[in-house]
Amino acid sequence: MIIGITGATGFVGQAVQTAAQKRGDEVILFSRRAGDGRRTFSFTRPLDVSGCNGLVHLAGESILGFWTADKRRRILESRVEGTRRLVEGIAAAKEKPSVLVSASAIGYYGDTGDRIADEDSAAGKGFLAEVAQAWEREALKAEQYGVRVVLLRIGFVLGRDGGAMKMIKPVFKAGLGGRLGSGRQWMSCIEVDDLAAMVMESLHQRGISGPMNAVMPDPVTNSGFTKAIAQAAHRPALFPAPAFVLRLGLGDLSHLLLDSQRIVPKRFGERAFSYRFPTIDTAMEKVFE
Repeated sequence: MIIGITGATGFVGQAVQTAAQKRGDEVILFSRRAGDGRRTFSFTRPLDVSGCNGLVHLAGESILGFWTADKRRRILESRVEGTRRLVEGIAAAKEKPSVLVSASAIGYYGDTGDRIADEDSAAGKGFLAEVAQAWEREALKAEQYGVRVVLLRIGFVLGRDGGAMKMIKPVFKAGLGGRLGSGRQWMSCIEVDDLAAMVMESLHQRGISGPMNAVMPDPVTNSGFTKAIAQAAHRPALFPAPAFVLRLGLGDLSHLLLDSQRIVPKRFGERAFSYRFPTIDTAMEKVFE
């Protein structure tokens, strides 16, 4: 399969590239900086998807950073406009790709508290939920061109060389880590190589379409998450960050750390997806090896 990937130079995108190449697929990269064989990714004009049998759409403004009004606008518009330009490229292509795997996020479900949510659960409320819903609406427009669309609702991505763990690792290695807020809020995580494998399965298995939760089988509380990091780092976790301090220091970004998301991968479970890192402990061993 010839696969076009947007956001290919990012943390997840690089893992997807590696997985595709190991499988024997050919990869076409899209970047805002074209050249060296890369095609142009643009928020203002349709993408050239000619020759692509499948598409993986990962591009979007990082949600890390202070959520100023301008940051919120960039987070939303990058996802909506970027996906819209991709679908316009599909519409313009003489030969359409057969499948679009479009990134989304478990933020779709909002703060679930202790309630378990799966792909059949209703959309939640809040900024990240609204972003995910708008993102998915744009991706689903590709269906009118006969394209199979997979909405990969991605959890907290764990990996050794990038993502949020790149910032978290040094803190725990220094013995300065601890739970966030009460520690009772739920987290739904996924190791980056397992995520890339989910992308590959979504591309190549024609029976997969619609929303798919890209998370480990079992959510973990923030306290459990913190304990797993401390064990893998061989350091104590003695310095909790109170919720009010996080809210004061991070503003609305604190929702990313304090909201509870108890999400399960019902549909990947039904397909008996084979995880390399099915638990938070096995994933953290990989992160800190």
